[in-house]
Amino acid sequence: MMWKYNNQIQINLIEIFVIGVLFILIPPIISLPFLIVWLFQKRNINYNSYIIFFVCMSLYFGAINATKMPGGDQWQYWAAYMNVPHVGFIQSLIYIYGFDLGKEINGISGEFMNGVYNYIGYYITFGHYQLFAALLTFVEYMLIFLGFYKFCLSLKNPRVPIICGVLILSFFYLFFQYTLQIQKQFLAQAIIMYVLGNYAYKCKMNKKLWIMTICAVFTHASMLLFVPFIILKPLHTRLTKVGWIILGTAFVTLIILGPSLAGNIVDSEDTNALTYGISRFSQSETNNDTETNALVLSQIIIIYIPLMLIVLRKLWLERNTLTDNNAFILNVMLLLLLTVIGMYRQPLAQYRYFMMIFAFMPFVYPFISNNIKVRNFILVSISIVMICWFYLKFDKIVWNYAPELDIIIKSPVVLLFGNYYTI
Repeated sequence: MMWKYNNQIQINLIEIFVIGVLFILIPPIISLPFLIVWLFQKRNINYNSYIIFFVCMSLYFGAINATKMPGGDQWQYWAAYMNVPHVGFIQSLIYIYGFDLGKEINGISGEFMNGVYNYIGYYITFGHYQLFAALLTFVEYMLIFLGFYKFCLSLKNPRVPIICGVLILSFFYLFFQYTLQIQKQFLAQAIIMYVLGNYAYKCKMNKKLWIMTICAVFTHASMLLFVPFIILKPLHTRLTKVGWIILGTAFVTLIILGPSLAGNIVDSEDTNALTYGISRFSQSETNNDTETNALVLSQIIIIYIPLMLIVLRKLWLERNTLTDNNAFILNVMLLLLLTVIGMYRQPLAQYRYFMMIFAFMPFVYPFISNNIKVRNFILVSISIVMICWFYLKFDKIVWNYAPELDIIIKSPVVLLFGNYYTI
């Protein structure tokens, strides 16, 4: 069965379904290498082949997340999901943190879309939380992959950047370990990454993208940071050096002074859905946990600094080599990096925005070199490092999943229904 995408690209749903089923039945130690080699060696790779790749990778990591024992913040999300049949739809929008049930809360939450996802997800997954965790992870990865694919169409010879970008993000253990732990933020960013990738390629917003942007903001208020990039057309082009100096300085100043300014606009206790994001921002300097949410030096050196150097080199020294599609994503990335710097007095918010950088890594790494062969070699090398790093670090993740050997030799369907924990 063929399905026409955007009235131009055809997707073979039967082929995707059959290969997806085979993938979840075969042990990853066999299926993953075969899938990767097949993509690299396939002579005429098409959109359908990429979709198969995206689906299989999303299924695998969804199955691994299904084995995760809830812990920390995830207990709140688990409780909200389990409360759905007892509280109904409207209260699901109010008590998005499950353990808040019974407390006096004024009105619908400013991040009420999480209640929508819980309500729909509960009945789609028949009340099985493991299945919901897998579905949620699948959707997160797929949204980012699809947005990333669109963005890559503006690159030269995009096959290696697409394949390696998906591998880099999928196997980046720091990204993976937070997909359920900080569920609201990571799901919201997955939605916004789909929007940004499509907007970078199309240079315009349609009704679907606007609806998704609104959903992202009401999933997690921090996504308001990306709205100006969609609204302000000059940010979709190559800025001059003077323009960048003015914009960067003004942006960092706004981030530093923002909490006090926001506090003058709204009541810090305001829970109105329309002002929730501003009220959260106004409390960001006092809502800190420096012991568990401080930036780690090794992560700054390995992740932040290389990305900053790539972005600055392209936007400052090689801006004339960029298309507007490329410049847009790099503009977003640079201001996100500056946001992390500007939030030095807001450790909790700073660390949350630092984690947003993870999803941008595959978007930025293709600009590491202008030489296609060098670029591809570096991307393949980073992919290999990420895959090895993931399996080396997996057992060291602070939360409990299936044993590392199981996620290598057991098929995704066995992981999904393996009953690795009982609650």
